[in-house]
Amino acid sequence: MILIGMIKKMNNSMRWGFHMDLFTNYNLTIAIKHDISSHNHCLITGSSGSGKSYALLYLLGMLLKSEPTIKVYFCDFKNSNDFNFLKDYEHYYSGNKCYKGIMDYYKAFTEARVSGNSDTRHILICDEYPAFINYLQMKDKQDKTKYATDILSAVSEILMLGRGIGFGIWIITQRADNSLFNNGARDNFMIIVALGRLSREQKSMLFSGEELPDKIYRQGEGILLADGYELKEVKYPKINNVSDWKRHILSVIKQ
Repeated sequence: MILIGMIKKMNNSMRWGFHMDLFTNYNLTIAIKHDISSHNHCLITGSSGSGKSYALLYLLGMLLKSEPTIKVYFCDFKNSNDFNFLKDYEHYYSGNKCYKGIMDYYKAFTEARVSGNSDTRHILICDEYPAFINYLQMKDKQDKTKYATDILSAVSEILMLGRGIGFGIWIITQRADNSLFNNGARDNFMIIVALGRLSREQKSMLFSGEELPDKIYRQGEGILLADGYELKEVKYPKINNVSDWKRHILSVIKQ
């Protein structure tokens, strides 16, 4: 029984990128690995052009390699060319449909929490989350609705309670302002990836108490802080054949 448990834990280990110094200085691809079951909430942040979309594409492929049975909900508010290869997948939501995507995920989460039973791990990925919230808030003012409140409350609850029943969230954003996460829910991210150049405010907001390297990072480079571990510099490698990578993601995600 102990051996079986160890194998299961190893199978849940996911690559979150490579150690940047070893990759840059010695061309060594030594992966940064963390268990999906203990580190299922991830915040990816960085300014425009820092490589967030490319890193997300890499991480989605790694996620499905480490846990191919995971059920993915993907919300792509900007309807980008990077991820429209998922357009025929049943849980891909773009533009205004992202509201339905998050609420569908929240419904599945609530049902699992009430029943106390979830046989499959789930993940919700929200790209351009702040732009989506801003859009909903503008719409709420115009139409006197509460769509933004629905989303902020749902995401907050999942961040605080989802880990124990296998429901995770990945949020991708240029800025990770606390106003996007109700009741301090931002503190529940087990992994924070910050790419490119961060403002002093962002550094203080996300990495309070951490001693950060005094560097200017290039595209696809940055820092990674995982709950319970020391801060690391991370590098996302070039995907040699992006078409094959996307084809693999699509084939696994639709099984």
